[in-house]
Amino acid sequence: MESGNESEMYVSDPVYTKEGVKGYTSYKLNGSRVPETLNRRYRDFDALRKKLVERWPGIFIPNIPHKKKVGYKSKRIINLRLEMINRFLKKLSKIEYLFNSEEMDLFLQNSSSVSKTLDGLKVESYEDLLKKYSSAISDYDENFDTKAGKEEQDKFLKKLNEIYPKVKHFRSLVQHARDRYKNEQDNYLAVINMLSLYEKETVNNFVNNDENKLVFFNMKNIELCNHISNAQEQVINPYDRLYAAITEDYLNTEAMKEALESLNALQDTYNKLTKNYNSANAYLSDLKEGKSSVKSMFKNKEKEINKLSSEKETKEKDINDLGQIIKIATFNMQKTIDDFKVVCLDNYYAELSRIEGDTEKNATIFDDLWETVVKDKNISEFN
Repeated sequence: MESGNESEMYVSDPVYTKEGVKGYTSYKLNGSRVPETLNRRYRDFDALRKKLVERWPGIFIPNIPHKKKVGYKSKRIINLRLEMINRFLKKLSKIEYLFNSEEMDLFLQNSSSVSKTLDGLKVESYEDLLKKYSSAISDYDENFDTKAGKEEQDKFLKKLNEIYPKVKHFRSLVQHARDRYKNEQDNYLAVINMLSLYEKETVNNFVNNDENKLVFFNMKNIELCNHISNAQEQVINPYDRLYAAITEDYLNTEAMKEALESLNALQDTYNKLTKNYNSANAYLSDLKEGKSSVKSMFKNKEKEINKLSSEKETKEKDINDLGQIIKIATFNMQKTIDDFKVVCLDNYYAELSRIEGDTEKNATIFDDLWETVVKDKNISEFN
């Protein structure tokens, strides 16, 4: 994960638009790289990420939440998606070569179809890809032990494959805990509402409709009314943030797995190209030496020799370029993994601190509410 660009991009102001039997939510895109006011849908960010994954093989690409078909209109889903998209954009902003990439440039064009615009990018040759990587990862160390780095990364990928389902399961547990906490919170506030209703419907009859003799159903008790309003509006479900944090860990783990597997795929392609090149080279040598085979019996040997000879240089260059791409990507991945471990731990510590703060704030809100109740003059005089 490479930092260098302090100018961040972010989304705000989600707007739901009805379209036929369904609809969609769009977000206002903000930041110094945005040439004008742009609105982007979730599918646009998804298209951007998919194109980055496709055109930056072996490179960690920050992840975004998976599309949900159920509950996509709910305020909670929209706000969670907004938060996760902002985390995605913040991470992209800190990876300079992705933030300033050709893909990002096209994403920021005032186009009605981001996906079609991105699909218009030409397929890059190994030579093009090597130039791009050499420019993007300028701190590449020629003395880096690629073999040792690859072995370490394979071990890390194995760990990630073990961790991934556990993080996914834990996210589900946190989701259930979040829902239970919300129910408890709603029930707690429901008690206050029921007390107010009880006073209105029952106790009120015993005091001859004198509101001053009531506690909860007393609109003149401004302080208590404010505390009740605070409890309804400001109480935080600490599991909301924990769920978002665990979701981010889940998405990051998935993205890291994806990058390492992509790097392995590059290595497999390199091995395949090398094997095919060696086979073709051996066949060319046999032809030049006049050796015959079933394969060469039905071909013009002179034309076949010329064809293989002309292809040889191109294949050699492709293999050399791809080999260098793998070395640069492996070097970059080692740094990314090191940063990844630090960020995961830092995020965990930060989340524990936030949970403590949220819990303390909630306790203060309810303590203040009940302290006001106990201090009510009717209760004070009764005591």
